[in-house]
Order: sequence, then structure tokens, then C-alpha cells
Amino acid sequence: MAEAVTHRDGIGRKELQKIRRRFMALHRERQRRIEGELLPGQRVFTTLLPLLFHINHPMLPGFVNTTTPAGIPDFNPSQQMLQAAKKLSRSFAYKKRARRRYHIHGVYLMGSIGSIAHTAGSDLDIWLCHDPELGNRALKALRQKVAYIEEWAGELGLEAHIFVVNADAFRRGERDQLSHESSGSTQPRLLLEEFYRTGVLLAGRYPLWWLVPPEEDDNYDDYAAMLLHKRFVNPLDCIDFGGLQQLPVEEFFGAAHWQLFKGIESPYKTILKILLTEAYAEDYPRVRWLCHAAKVAIYSGDADTDALDPYVLLYRRLEQYLSDRGETRRLELARRCFYFKTDLKLSQKTTGRRHQWQRNLLSGLVREWGWKADELAVLDTRESWKIDRVLEERNTLVRELSNSYRLLTDFARTYARGSRIDPEELSLLGRKLYTALEKRPGKVDSINPGISRSLEEQRVSLHYARTREDDFGWFLFLGEVSESQALVTTPIKTTAGLIEMLTWCHLNRVVGNKTIIGLYPEACPVQLSELHALLGALRAIYPEGLAMEIPMERLSAPPCAMACTLFINTGTDPMAFLSRQGKQLTSNRSDPLSFGAAHACLVEKVEQLITTSWGETLVLSYQGTVGLMESLCHFLRLALVNQAQEPPPRVTAHSFSSVRSSGIARRVETLFNDVCHALGPNGAGLDARYLLQADDDYYLLQRQQDNLEFLALGDLDELLDLLSQPQYRFRPVIIDAMALQETPLPVIYRHNREGIIQLFYHTDREETRLYVLDEQGALFRQQLPATDEHYLLLQQQRFLNGIRLMRSLTAEQPAHRLLLDAPEFHCLEKDRQGRFVAHPRTPPRHRLPDNYLELRLVADGLDLRRAPHMLICGDREFSSLRHGRQLLDHVVEYILSQRQGSQTYPIYLTGLELSGTSGEGIAPTCELFEFKKRLEQKLNQAMQQMVHRRPDPA
Repeated sequence: MAEAVTHRDGIGRKELQKIRRRFMALHRERQRRIEGELLPGQRVFTTLLPLLFHINHPMLPGFVNTTTPAGIPDFNPSQQMLQAAKKLSRSFAYKKRARRRYHIHGVYLMGSIGSIAHTAGSDLDIWLCHDPELGNRALKALRQKVAYIEEWAGELGLEAHIFVVNADAFRRGERDQLSHESSGSTQPRLLLEEFYRTGVLLAGRYPLWWLVPPEEDDNYDDYAAMLLHKRFVNPLDCIDFGGLQQLPVEEFFGAAHWQLFKGIESPYKTILKILLTEAYAEDYPRVRWLCHAAKVAIYSGDADTDALDPYVLLYRRLEQYLSDRGETRRLELARRCFYFKTDLKLSQKTTGRRHQWQRNLLSGLVREWGWKADELAVLDTRESWKIDRVLEERNTLVRELSNSYRLLTDFARTYARGSRIDPEELSLLGRKLYTALEKRPGKVDSINPGISRSLEEQRVSLHYARTREDDFGWFLFLGEVSESQALVTTPIKTTAGLIEMLTWCHLNRVVGNKTIIGLYPEACPVQLSELHALLGALRAIYPEGLAMEIPMERLSAPPCAMACTLFINTGTDPMAFLSRQGKQLTSNRSDPLSFGAAHACLVEKVEQLITTSWGETLVLSYQGTVGLMESLCHFLRLALVNQAQEPPPRVTAHSFSSVRSSGIARRVETLFNDVCHALGPNGAGLDARYLLQADDDYYLLQRQQDNLEFLALGDLDELLDLLSQPQYRFRPVIIDAMALQETPLPVIYRHNREGIIQLFYHTDREETRLYVLDEQGALFRQQLPATDEHYLLLQQQRFLNGIRLMRSLTAEQPAHRLLLDAPEFHCLEKDRQGRFVAHPRTPPRHRLPDNYLELRLVADGLDLRRAPHMLICGDREFSSLRHGRQLLDHVVEYILSQRQGSQTYPIYLTGLELSGTSGEGIAPTCELFEFKKRLEQKLNQAMQQMVHRRPDPA
């Protein structure tokens, strides 16, 4: 290395100029190649780019105003630039002006452009380095100009990303976001390495890094300072982004993490970078950078443009790394990824000189690899590979990504101590890989992550047959495969349910509109018409196929439902099934969940298709009524319990198997959406309970801790017993629109409000039915002999007022709440359709008549066996201490003695006074009513027994 500057004592300007000329020569060759890669109409962009930032001209792209920062030092536009500008604007005339200050320090292209990996679809990444002294207003105008120029690039068919860079801030670590893929701001040194390796200087200052010899890279800062201090380098000629001598472990981890994350969606595009990061990891912390290898070659005078091609350098490092490890299979994958990255098809002849240097360079590499013509022909048809080859390739890619994750995990374990590596990031990445790559029953996996352009088959065969587990399943074969042929042919896909199979076929684009589908056997439960209807529904749900992009932040929360579709009774006619069972269905009951005289649930099977926030598409199958409830609870868990901020999705349902299919689907769809709304943030909330009827049973949906579950109740009595249980917090009950229509319960619970005691009554000729909803929503019910409304309301109001007074005295409720919490009274009547309606009633304001005999209980608590208690009847007191077990008999005897003719109409308790000194507190209102009801029953039984013991007056 005789010509290179190797010692500080022997440094000279001539040697530095020689090194700089070598770099500039390499960059000019890269520029020439860039021009050859672009279409003729696109070349004007890279040609004019320096001029656009050197001047502000109203007739040229990007103009904002004449004060927008501009001017590149030592820049003189070429004739080619000026001619290109005049083509855009005939009136354009360039005037060279002396400037006090040049606001633009450099314009650089970076990335794959000018390399063997550049393709027609590659974007252009551009660094625009500005004067660090620019103020906010000037920077705003400059960024506006950048946006206009990016738009102009789009009009030319180019995707350009221009990053406004402050080199001083970048070197200090104070940087803006430098990558549209959100990696630059967190991985500055790795991004800088890519810049030094791939960057092409279009105009302005050259990087000072060029003039720091390779052996001084570890001492970059001191050496660069010496060059500037001793005036070997003019600071106005160069720009300093800093060196690569230190790489924090968290930045390295972040780079590997990011590449692996991106590799799931675009494995070919990023797997090379993943492997490079892995090779770097083996050297860590003394990383052998690729840009360092390029610098060594340039300093030694070996500036071969092909050998220094950024992607060729990358491949050579991977080749060395994988060969040293003896990993020939991974090396072969790296070669395939490299070949596909170039987007060149060497087995196909081309005309013209465009891309010729790339083809020549790639051909030389392919000869090294020993690839044969037939292998190339197969690789060059990748875009039309069909499913069998795609599945094989996907498995290889999945294996590689999983292996990289394990290596990244090992790296994190080795270097995590003392660093700022976030273990949660690694956990989220593992979750991302699991959801994207892991196979499990019911999950619809994506098999074509950028491998083939189309997997659509001309003809497939679907077989419904017995599995090895002696169950039935669905088998997909390519082409026309008969039943006999299927016995000796391997299916391409096997699923338990048809919806899972069809979803997989549609989302992976295996079956399209023109695909001919053979359905076997002839006695298949699914008809071809139903099959096509199901596919039509799937195309409407997922018109664009699978959406793979899932933000990492979504993985930090539990998965929630983003979409839900139900397929009901696929291949099953519930009417025929019930007829075979001999069930009578003729009735005016039209609810598909409790249909006809048999109260039959017409939902035999539910297949639930859910897309989650983790990017998973799941198909879950359920059987019968219990299965319907399980599928409903599963959806609610994903839509409500796990939901963060987004509103729950609207459920759709489809069924095509019978004449009643549409009605069944609409009923189930309505049920799911009604329950979701009722328990959702815009309804009663997750503390509510939802009641519905299916078959002859009732089902109560409710949250238990952090889960949503259902409780099956056999009949109405069991349901009423459950509703009467005391609640220690308010949990409203929402009753399904089709349930309990013959009872007053729906209208009663529609009026239910927290903290309010509500009394409802319905009187017919013989009896009065009393319903009370207490302050927590528990239900009390009682049947009474037909009672005059006036006295009924007075009695109940007096009893309730006593409860409220008792609570105020025991400080359970503040006294000021008494008026606010006044009980509500409603009279229940039937309308013309036979449905119950509730009419509010105001209790009478005047008192009970003077001859009305009140009966009050005074006790310490509700357990009368544990403490003394007293019944006060009018002015007479009857104590348990005095009368013992004969207490009720003495009370009844006195009451009868006070009635005209000793009439035996029912006895009612009108007051209850509990001191609460036993420490139990005052029970909920429903318990007090139940106690009242039991005491009244005992009193009335005692009265009947007393009447029967009386001698017959005859």
C-alpha cells in the first residue's frame, strides 16, 4: 500500500488528492450506470436534481419562493443539465451568481441505485445535506421544496425519498427520521455504513470518511480532527458524518430486530440484510464493516467497479460467512435471494444495452455457483410458480426466519446485561413470528409472501372424505382427481371444515373466478351451488386477499377482533334433520333459535371466520346450540374484553343450505350485533348480563372476572330463581328481543336503573302479580290475591318508606338521597298484540284509613332464631321473649279479633325495623321483600290453621 497514506508523519496533500480522485472515479462510474438503468424519460430527474437545489427558479420543479435555501459549493451545472432545464422551460436561462453562503452542502444518492440490485421498481433514497445554521423557517421552506420535487419524481414514474440531513446533528446523535421505513432514527450507524457503502455523490462536498485510512477507522475522530487541524483538508470541501468505531449493542439489536420484522412480509427483499446482520453479530463488538472492505480496496488501488458493487460486496461477505460455517443450504438460499433481488432473468434473451453490465456481472456469479440452464429456467419462472413449489419455498423461508430469530435471541441473552435492550421487543417479535408463520388448526396461513405473482389454478378437486382419525374432512387436490385417484394422490391441503378450506383457497388466491371446481363424492352434503355462494361471500368479505402489514404496537396488546363473519349450517338442512327426528314444527313461533311447536334451534353448525388485530385469520367450528353460545362468547371476548380503543366490528352471517337459510343467518347476525352493542361501550357495558332463549332453554351471558361466559338455565323457574339472587353491585339485564315475549320481564328490565327501587304489578280477575327490582337490579316476585290498586300501592309504599328510613338511620345512605331515590311504581297491562306495557303510577298521597291495622317487625336482623324480636300490631306489642314459639299464633289471634266478623283475608307486613347491631348490615331490598314474603306466608298459614281449629258454629 505504497501510495496510501498510512502514517501521520508521512501524510501529504498529493496522496489525499489521489485517494479522493479514486473515490470520485468510482462515483462517476456509478453515476453512468445509474443513467443507464433509468428510462429515458426518468433520467432528467437525476440529471436536474443538483441544479434544482442550487437555484430557485419559478419555471423548474420544486419552486417555493426565491428565498428558499439553495446553492451548492463549487457546483457548475453541465451543458447536459442546462439543456434538460430548457426542455422543461424554454424561458429558462442560467445566471451564475456569487453567494455569500451556500445552504446546500451536498446531494447524495444511496441504496440499490447504480448497483446490480437496482430494478425498475426500486425507489430512490436521497440525502440532502444542508447548512447546520439554517433556521426553522428556512428548513420549512426547504422541506416544502423537497415535497414538490418528490411529487415531480412520481410524475416521472419514480418513487423518490429525499431526506433533509444536518450532518453536524447526525454526528452528535441529534437527527431527524432518516428512513421512510422508520429504521433510520434508531439505527444511525448502520444507516451510515450503508451510506458510505452505497452513496453516490451527485454534487457538493465529499465525505471526510474517504480520507481517513482504513487502519485508522477505529481512531476516526482523532484522525479526522488532525486532518482538519493541520489543514490537509479544507473543511469547506468536505462533510463529516462521523465514524463507525462504536456500535451500541441496543442499536445492533434494533437493526436485527427491524430486519427480521420486515422479513416476514418481504422475505426475499430483506433476508440478505438479515444474514448480513447475523454475520456482523459473529464479529461483534469488533464488526468488520462492508464499507471498510470497500475502502481497503480503494486505498490499495483495486477500485474495480464490479467488485465494489455494494450488493456484490454484501454477497461476498455472506458467502464467506456461510461457507466458513459449512451451511451450504443457507448459502444456496442467499444466492437465490440475491438472484431474485436483481430481478434479472438470465435464461431469457434480451435486446438492447440496458442492464447489460448487470447481466454480465450476474452471469459471472452464476457460473461460479455452478447453476445449470434448467435451474435458471425454473428460477426465472418464479412469478408463475404454482402452489406445490411455492409451499416448498415458503417452508425454506420460514425455517430461515425462525433460525434468525433464535440467533437474535442468543445475541440478546449474551449482550443484554448492561445494555438498553428491551426484552419486551424480543417478545413482541417472537409473537409476530408466531402469528405470521406458525401453523395450527383453524388458522388460515399465508403461503405466498412475495414468491409468486399468482397461485390461481385452472382446475381443482374438493373431496369430502373420512380422515385417518375416522372423522370426516375436506381434501384439496390440484387438477381433476376422481374418488379412486384421490386414494393414491397426496392432497395439497386438508382441513376439518369447508369454510376453512375455501377461505384458505381464496385468501391465497388458489381459487379464482375462472377456476373449475370438482366436488366429490356425488352424495356430498354440500351442493355446487352452495359452494359457489360461499366463495362469493368470501370474495365480498376479503376483496383484496390477506392484509399482512401489522404494526408492532398492536402485538403489545391481546388480540382483538377486526372482522367477524359467521357461516351457518354449511351443508346442513336443519328442517330435514328435525323432520327425520319426528319433531313437530308447525306453530306460529318463527324465531329460528326456538322454532315451532318443538321450540327447536335451527342452528346446527356455526363456522366463525375472524380476523384479529395480530393479523391472524381464524376459522373456528361449533356444533349445536351450545356451540352457538360458545362462538358468541368467543367473539365477545375478542370484540369487547380484549378491545382497546377501536369500536367492535359489525358481524355478518351467511347461510345457503336450505329454504330458511337467509332467515336463520339474519337472526344469528342480529343476535351477535345486538349482544355486542348491549355489552359494549355504547350500551350497558360489560357489567351487564344478556338473556336469550334457544331451544327450550335460557342462556345468560355475563362476564366472570376477565372472561365472558354463558350459563344455561333449563326452564323459566330456574331463570327466575337466578334473577332473584341478591346482587352486590348493579348488573343490568338485557333481554333478547325474541325471548320471554309472553312475560312482563322484558318491559320490566327495560325500565331498570341503578340505585332505584322499582315496583311493577299486574292484576287480573283472581290475582295480582307483584315484581320488584331492587337498587342493584335483583328481582323479587310474589303472587297475591287480586288486590285493590289503591291499597296495594299504599301498603308497598309504606313498607318501602320504612326501608329507606331504616337505611338513613343506619347511615347506609346519606339522608339527602332519600328524596332522590324515591321508589317507582308501574302498572303492567297488555296491549292489542298481547305484549306487556308499563304505565307509571303515582302512589296515593293520603294516609291509610284510621281503622287500618298496621303490622311491623322490630328485630336485630333477618335471622329471628338468633335474637329477640317483636311484632307490633297497631298499639299492641308481641315479644318473642314472652310468647316464644306461640308468637305468631298470638299475633294472628289479635288480628282476627280486630277484623269485622274475623274475616280471613291475607295478612301483610307493613313495616320492618332492623337495628343492624348484629354486624350483618341491612340486607338488599330483594332479601327484605323475600323475608317479608316468608313471614307473611307463616302468618297466613297460622291463620288458616287457627280457623280450621275453631268449632263449627252449627
